Amino acid sequence: MIENIEQQLMGPAQKLLTLLRDDDITDILINGVHGCFIEKKGFLMGHPNPFDTPQALFHFIERVVIPTGKRIDAAAPFLDGRLLDGSRFNIVMPPLALEGPLVSIRKKRLGKSVGPEVFGSPEQVEWLRGQVRLKKNILISGGTGTGKTTLLSGLLSEMPISERIVVIEEVSEISASHPHLIHLEARPASPEGRGEVTLRTLVQTALRIRPDRLIVGECRAGEAFDMLQAMNTGHQGALGTLHANSALDALRRFEALAMLAGLQIPLKVIREWIGAHVNGVVHLEKINGKRCISEVLTVSGLEGDVYRVLPRFEKEQALRHRLG
Repeated sequence: MIENIEQQLMGPAQKLLTLLRDDDITDILINGVHGCFIEKKGFLMGHPNPFDTPQALFHFIERVVIPTGKRIDAAAPFLDGRLLDGSRFNIVMPPLALEGPLVSIRKKRLGKSVGPEVFGSPEQVEWLRGQVRLKKNILISGGTGTGKTTLLSGLLSEMPISERIVVIEEVSEISASHPHLIHLEARPASPEGRGEVTLRTLVQTALRIRPDRLIVGECRAGEAFDMLQAMNTGHQGALGTLHANSALDALRRFEALAMLAGLQIPLKVIREWIGAHVNGVVHLEKINGKRCISEVLTVSGLEGDVYRVLPRFEKEQALRHRLG
């Protein structure tokens, strides 16, 4: 992997290699040729910009975009992709980016998957592993950079090797040592508006290729409805991530995303399906720069129009565990 990225980052981009090799750095944020920030050990800090001229930065962008087979230009001035080592990048070009090209790199963690014990107390980890073994449907929520994808990747390694796991993402990030892991990646439309393959299409496709487990890397829109439909038709043990401010907020956001499918299904029915088939929510936060499980809810139906939930672990417990 690192040999591939060394070949890709020849020339002025060689200065990035030091940052990519540093295991304590998780994010690299380049703001044109003027600013650069890194997230290291959970904290954001300034760093000398690897690119001192616009020409060097544009040369780097060209080298990383070409292998993706995509285009970035005035008609499509933003792009998601992967470096050759698997790290995810996003580029936003002028005129949308006023300071010059914005390059955000989320580094891929190399080596063995991180287990759930990194995120929580022994009690939380035991509960979570038990839910995975029992094939419960779990949502993992949190803000940007709280470790949702990392935790999800670690949980895949807990699944029996006899199961076929289908992972669906916009840009592939999830990795695990499981021997029967199938990845499906969405594709944006071309500048001419053709060839788009959405997460909704991939979820529907995944159900036709005999999955034992359905994993959705991040629910952002109507694919939440298709994931919920899969849960409602016997596909157990599904896992998915989404952005939310709390565990309870994650349930409300999941129902709102499901409604974005645009089907004429009453909100009451959507809530009943969520209450019946989403078994739990794990919420992640950063506390003192460390990613941790801050809330765990179990879900057991509705009381009127309100989800019947049971808090398993409160935020105060997470604070004591991380500071303790």
